[in-house]
Amino acid sequence: MQTHGKLGIIAGGGDAPQRVIEACRAQKRPFFVICLEGQAREGFAHDSPHIWLPLGAFGRLRDVIAAEGIAEIVMIGAVRRPSLWELKPDGLALRLLPKIGFHALGDDGLLRAVGQAIETECAVKLIGIQDILGGTLLRAGALGKVTTDETALTDIKRGIEVARALGTLDVGQAVIVQQGLVLGVEAIEGTDALIARCGALQRAGLGGVLVKMPKPQQDNRFDLPTLGVITLQNAAQAGLRGVAAHAGRSLLIDRAEACRMADETGLFIFGFDL
Repeated sequence: MQTHGKLGIIAGGGDAPQRVIEACRAQKRPFFVICLEGQAREGFAHDSPHIWLPLGAFGRLRDVIAAEGIAEIVMIGAVRRPSLWELKPDGLALRLLPKIGFHALGDDGLLRAVGQAIETECAVKLIGIQDILGGTLLRAGALGKVTTDETALTDIKRGIEVARALGTLDVGQAVIVQQGLVLGVEAIEGTDALIARCGALQRAGLGGVLVKMPKPQQDNRFDLPTLGVITLQNAAQAGLRGVAAHAGRSLLIDRAEACRMADETGLFIFGFDL
């Protein structure tokens, strides 16, 4: 895979940032990790060149990018939207906040505005995780041994309708549907909390289906819907029957392990086209 200079990895939570580090090592691409305080796992990147910064440290981020000679940036991993107090904005961030519109934007709007600010102020190019991990995009159709039936496909269709409406309002990316009933929608709590909440709400009979899709206006470089081993573990424990996401615009982390776990627990993984 062609590389384009040193990569800066702005790392939030979850396992995806580690996958980017591993890919850079495999590609022999130089990299530097910017671990977000309160977001990335404690101890993350201890064996990699890195720094810990609060979300609002735009001035320090700009200085790090210049000092490290970073040419491209990828923003990856779950980021819990902070309060303005938690943001700890520095001087540059305070100057940029009116442009970013921190209070007025939803998560997707905020990420796009922050991304634009980074590109403009730091003179780097933002890229998507799919540019680094080409094989992580979810493909269309069923993965693994468990397939969807008519009821599951009907629930997926209903989930797409609801998730599209949520996304238009810049609220969330996920919904759980069981036998046509919407058990819950994702907001600020995230997918894992949505799954835990909806497990106890299920009716008798076939379990619910988790449906994830990007927001209609979403920039594909930021926060693509992600499925992985942890998502599947939680779905199985909650009694769901499967997970579905938008093919080509969603990520499947650790594909082989995810498919193995799905087969063992009787879950389906399905990539839908729109």
